[in-house]
Amino acid sequence: MSGPKAFRIVTRAEIIAICRRNLARLDAAIESWTAAGRRSGTLEQKDIEKVMARREELYRLLDDDRFVELQKQVAAEIGFLQMDSDRRVERAAELAARSKRDLRRSRAAAEALLERLQALKVEIPADIRSELGGSAGSFERLEAAMARALLLLPSQATQDTSTDRQRALAEQLGAGERRDTLQEWLSRQPQEMEDPALGRVDAVLGELRGLGIDSSPFSDRVALLEAEPAARRSLVADSLLLDLAAAVKDGRARARLADELRQRRAELTVMRSPEAASLLNEIEETLSSPSASNGQDLVERADLLIEEEFKAMAAAERRRAVLEGLASLGYEVSEGMATAWVQNGQIVLRKAANPGYGVELLGGSKSDLLQVRAVGIGSSAEIRDRSRDRDMETIWCGEFDRLKALVATAGGNVAMEFARPAGQFPLKIVSGPGVSHQAEVVERSYRGLPLNRHN
Repeated sequence: MSGPKAFRIVTRAEIIAICRRNLARLDAAIESWTAAGRRSGTLEQKDIEKVMARREELYRLLDDDRFVELQKQVAAEIGFLQMDSDRRVERAAELAARSKRDLRRSRAAAEALLERLQALKVEIPADIRSELGGSAGSFERLEAAMARALLLLPSQATQDTSTDRQRALAEQLGAGERRDTLQEWLSRQPQEMEDPALGRVDAVLGELRGLGIDSSPFSDRVALLEAEPAARRSLVADSLLLDLAAAVKDGRARARLADELRQRRAELTVMRSPEAASLLNEIEETLSSPSASNGQDLVERADLLIEEEFKAMAAAERRRAVLEGLASLGYEVSEGMATAWVQNGQIVLRKAANPGYGVELLGGSKSDLLQVRAVGIGSSAEIRDRSRDRDMETIWCGEFDRLKALVATAGGNVAMEFARPAGQFPLKIVSGPGVSHQAEVVERSYRGLPLNRHN
């Protein structure tokens, strides 16, 4: 078919721009993954090095023109990073909850050890007594104090003696005798059942820890909950859990918004317009200020600008590829034609070897659909040679195939939407190369024609 045609074109420059946008999203995903890993305390340098090595591999795909492979692998890598980040947050939450439970059990054991020493009337150094009876110490300090306190316990054979002289003598006789380790002593202590209310609180506190959110504002309320009688804990815990859940929800929302801003920032960095630079500065300021409230507005504005600039770039590259291709096929292309095409939505190019004929190009400004047809150049009042007009339409069909091959050689591709048989409609006559005033009418007539998928 060699009559009017409608087609879509994707240029090499557009494909490269798509790949660069994907790589920018990858960089943003790596930044978010790194930030989440550091917040949760689960990230090691070897993890970062492995991800960065993978990033370099994907960037090399762009250098090697492996565009389809790059897009698939980048999408898979971003998905992996998101899942791995979620896993790390969950792991950090589990570790934090377990640490909280272990600390609570150690405090109970420390209190039992303190009571045991007091019952045996053992003199306890003030610093050990303070650590065993305190509630603000760390797990490590508590374990160290318990290990020292164990050394104060008399051996099992002398624990029922009642005089200082007898205990002193027993200690002398037992010099060098092996004493229980802390873990051995703890293993013989009765294990209390975990309180369900405290368990639920531990789990949510763990989520806060995994998200890198400071849980200290809840410390006093948690301490009060722990001091409540077991029968009242579930009731008291409900209010605390509501506030903790709200803090987790807010933290997740802020983390998601920060991730979205990083992605838009990464995409904007590959653009060079003043609008992109200005918006980039706003996003930088918002990311550095956690209390900023304009994050969602920036995401929406960035989406509009990125899409607008990408479409404009892609349209310009499509026009450039078509005009350069037609110029190489012998059509007269002069400076300013691309601008005229944008301004008027249509342009006519003369065939240098056949001055009475040319091609008319339409569309491409508001969509990626382009339209082209062979035209006669002259006066509509002239008598036309219908046979020659049909021959020129047929010749144009071959030239269009050559145009597609040129685009493909340059790394792009052309997809045909529809084509009309040569001679189905009278050849359109224009007065000369340049802008026709019938672009809108022609475009409507194209849309009204029955589709013919063959070329």
